[in-house]
Amino acid sequence: MNFTNLNYFLVAAEEMNITRAAHKLHISQQALSNHITKLEEEIGAPLFERTPSLTLTYAGARLVDTSTQILDMHSQFLNEVKDLSGDSKGDLTIGITYTRGQALLPLLLPQYTKEHPNVNIRIEEANSVDLEDLLAHGSVDLVLGFSPFFSPNVEVRELSSDRIFLAVPVPFMEKLFPDNTEDMRQKFLTAVDISAFKEEPFILLKKGDRIRAIIDSYFKKHRIVPHIFCESANIQTAFALAKKGLGIAVYPEMFLRGETTLSAVDEGGTLMDYYPLGTKATTEHLAIAFNKDRYLSKAAKDFIDLAQGILSQSATQSAKYI
Repeated sequence: MNFTNLNYFLVAAEEMNITRAAHKLHISQQALSNHITKLEEEIGAPLFERTPSLTLTYAGARLVDTSTQILDMHSQFLNEVKDLSGDSKGDLTIGITYTRGQALLPLLLPQYTKEHPNVNIRIEEANSVDLEDLLAHGSVDLVLGFSPFFSPNVEVRELSSDRIFLAVPVPFMEKLFPDNTEDMRQKFLTAVDISAFKEEPFILLKKGDRIRAIIDSYFKKHRIVPHIFCESANIQTAFALAKKGLGIAVYPEMFLRGETTLSAVDEGGTLMDYYPLGTKATTEHLAIAFNKDRYLSKAAKDFIDLAQGILSQSATQSAKYI
């Protein structure tokens, strides 16, 4: 039994199709079948039922669990040996949600790859629940997300706070406060009065999103039933519509930092103001998580240190957005 045979078997078990698995592994179907046959001969039991379609036998299902653990321990061992030997090469898999990656990774990866040119980086994008599952099973080394994390074997390092802002088209302020627009714009930078916008259209994320849950709670606390112009599953879509003057969007601070996201510094569209809601209930905490039961490589530790340094320094200066 060798690592190659186990790895090839796991791919076949994942695909449940020899043709697709061979294509994924860039080998012939016959070569893959030979690897699986060698495993079956060594174990003394078939791993797959081949009719009418490919399914795992009991031995095959048990080998999936066992070989996953074996290959994972082997990978951790190799990482530890590389670190002990001072080898600068390595692999780093970062888990992050789809839109969060657009905001954060352009801030972090240019400097990291400059300092670690021999580290191979893989990005795994998924929702928060799936990312925690991938972290628990060793499929990712780190997860960038918001605390709290709920897996019991996770250790969390705080990176920065992340306030929620109202992205308000300036024409809305001109309409609401025609006689003292500039004074109110300055005032709302530190103490926004949400009741001022109770009759204005909002562009919100769909229910089920954590930011939508936070803003719904905020509205409820202030006894406001918002006029919802439309809802979107994508925060960038909501913001893009706000920049066209169609409504007020709710926008996290991390996106205002981003160089590649739609932000306050983008040209075109309606001039926008960004007012922090500024309460504990509307402030999230950006964090990075890793599995404390697994070996944490030097490449991963260095990424954590760099993320803490960059994100602590890039806190938004809200006054510049007016």
